[in-house]
Amino acid sequence: MGHIRLKRLPTSRRWNEVVELLRVGGSIADLAGATAQAAEMELDRAKGDPAVGYTIWLLTQLPLAAQSLHFAARLIELGFDPGAGQSALSLVASFSRAVDRNVGRRTDRTDLGELARQAAAESLSLFVGSGTPSLFGSTADDVQRELGYLGTKKCFANLARDFFARLTLKTIEYYISRELPKHVGPGKAITSIDDQIAFRVALKKHCHEAAVIVQEFAGGWFAKNKYQGTLTPATAQNFADYALKKMLDELRARRAADV
Repeated sequence: MGHIRLKRLPTSRRWNEVVELLRVGGSIADLAGATAQAAEMELDRAKGDPAVGYTIWLLTQLPLAAQSLHFAARLIELGFDPGAGQSALSLVASFSRAVDRNVGRRTDRTDLGELARQAAAESLSLFVGSGTPSLFGSTADDVQRELGYLGTKKCFANLARDFFARLTLKTIEYYISRELPKHVGPGKAITSIDDQIAFRVALKKHCHEAAVIVQEFAGGWFAKNKYQGTLTPATAQNFADYALKKMLDELRARRAADV
């Protein structure tokens, strides 16, 4: 899955506000909301990242490959390992390598590109794995069938929402993970492991709710470009950038509503 070096928390006002909220305490919901808004700057930097765009493009191509007569061959053309479609587990594992083969040497990648690759792999595990006996026990027919379902307007919209919710959550946790342990324990902002779990649950809910904005237009975008034959890396990059913008707008709107 690649290597990520966790950065220190940025010294921007928003991140400092999150750290201050951790220091003085506050409700889990308030802490989750403040942390999510602090990630806005990082999500904004992800726009234009080729790994994010290519990840989205691969997600559009997998359902098309599954609906073709040459599923296995099409996967190889997309950069997947031979035999990647034999099980859900092998497909997910090969997905990350397919992204890296195409954008691994690009100098304009950001850390968010790596997080996007991880988020996509997790989304595929959920949507493909949920319709198979298990990630380990699935067959090639199971994988092809479940991927084919993602080629519908509704299912792709659900996939896109899950992906962008995960990407947002990972962006938040990427930066908060070093600071949070300092504030867990008696007399601190998060007094127990249960509170820490509740904090993450609140963050996850916050991101999933915000990502409905992507769900609302993703299905229509996919169906239109599928019909027109314009699902290309370039159109996928444009979609990714627009989706990130809409996520940022939604996070900001949610923050403003809480003021």
